[in-house]
Amino acid sequence: TLLLLYKELKEIQFRIDTVLWKKIMVYSLPLVIAGLGGVINETFDRQMLNWLQPGTAIYKKEQVGIYSACYKLAILITLFIQAFRMGAEPFFFKESQGENPQRTYARVLKFFVIVICTMFLVVALYLDIWKHFIDPKMWVGLNVVPILLLANMFLGIYLNLSIWYKLGQKTIIGAYITLLGVAVTLAINFVFIPTYGYLACAWATFFCYGLMMLVSYLLGQRVYPIPYAWKKLSLYIIIVVGIYFLHHGLIGFWANEIFSIALGTIFIGAFLRFIAFSEKNELVKLPVVGKYFSSRKRIN
Repeated sequence: TLLLLYKELKEIQFRIDTVLWKKIMVYSLPLVIAGLGGVINETFDRQMLNWLQPGTAIYKKEQVGIYSACYKLAILITLFIQAFRMGAEPFFFKESQGENPQRTYARVLKFFVIVICTMFLVVALYLDIWKHFIDPKMWVGLNVVPILLLANMFLGIYLNLSIWYKLGQKTIIGAYITLLGVAVTLAINFVFIPTYGYLACAWATFFCYGLMMLVSYLLGQRVYPIPYAWKKLSLYIIIVVGIYFLHHGLIGFWANEIFSIALGTIFIGAFLRFIAFSEKNELVKLPVVGKYFSSRKRIN
């Protein structure tokens, strides 16, 4: 390719725009720090578990293996968040030039929360299916999966909320928020791993991302107010957590995989029906699927 484009490449004049370079460095270097902090939040708990967990070296490796295997069951939400992030950030920057970008950001977050709440239920209520993707020896750690699912939900919401400091050229604040999350992760793991093992790692992830989400929302509303429907979104999250506990309690009376899956299907269907009723005015505006809600909107 280089040989074929030799003449075109000769015509390119390379020069450094120092003014633009400084702007890029000021904007992007804090994001590099935030990225490194994100790696610590996501992976360093395994190292701390291996260092701080009491027991023999073999036992420590077993505990790390159990936690890592169960962590993978939250991959469905993680993959969705990564895919969303790659498409959402360019979209957010493009929409910032529009007439009312705040309304668009609020709508995007609403649908994002609805999707990840549904995914939470699909993973948590069908855990009897997903667990077969890991070794049965690892099933002892399945109790951390719902905690990690919620933690990743918080992370996804945080990524939505972070648009305020990116648009406002205040990425250094994003680095501070991430470092705050790192401090929470390290502190909780250091204090509680010797007693609670990998369960402490899961809760550290939960509180880390939960705090980052909360801080970003509070700061962002002061600098760049966005009309998020936070009451409704909080209600959706509370509902899916309540459904999980109800499902978990009911299957406790009859530990049967078929009953668990059937009950989970009923609960997921009921939640989706509730969303269809609650968001009918929004759903009717969507392409393709909106036509299925149009008649309902006319009746109301």
